[in-house]
Amino acid sequence: MKASLPRTGRGPAWALLAAALAPLSAGCTSTPPGDDARPEASCAYVVEYDSRTYLGREETDVTVGKSLGAATRPACDDTPGDGDDGEAPALMTAFALPGVDPAVAIAVAEDTDAYRLVVADTVKELPPELRKLTDRS
Repeated sequence: MKASLPRTGRGPAWALLAAALAPLSAGCTSTPPGDDARPEASCAYVVEYDSRTYLGREETDVTVGKSLGAATRPACDDTPGDGDDGEAPALMTAFALPGVDPAVAIAVAEDTDAYRLVVADTVKELPPELRKLTDRS
C-alpha cells in the first residue's frame, strides 16, 4: 500500500507562489488599468507647453499661425537599463493654429518647414474647428 501526500499542505504553497508572481506580471503592462486613452509607454510623442501636456497626432502638414514660444519634448527612455540613455529632451517652437484655442491644440516645428499637430491630453473629442484642419476632404 502506497502512502499518499496530504493535500492540505499544497494550497498554501501555491497561494504563496501566486502571490509572489502577481506583482511581476503587473509590472509588464505599460498602460495603467482603465487608462486606454493614453499612448503606450514606448516614447509616445508628448509635448509640454504653457504648463499643459499635448499628445502628438499623425498630421504633419497643418497650417500654422503665429509663434507662441518654446515647447519641450521631455526626455524618454522606454527601455531603461539597456545601455543607452534614450532620447534627450528636445526644445522646439509652438505655433497657434488658425481658429483653434491653444489650450486645445497647437503645432510644433519638427523641422524648418514641417509642423506636427499636438492636442491637449485633456481633449476627449476634437472640436469642429480642429476637425476642419485635420479633415482633408
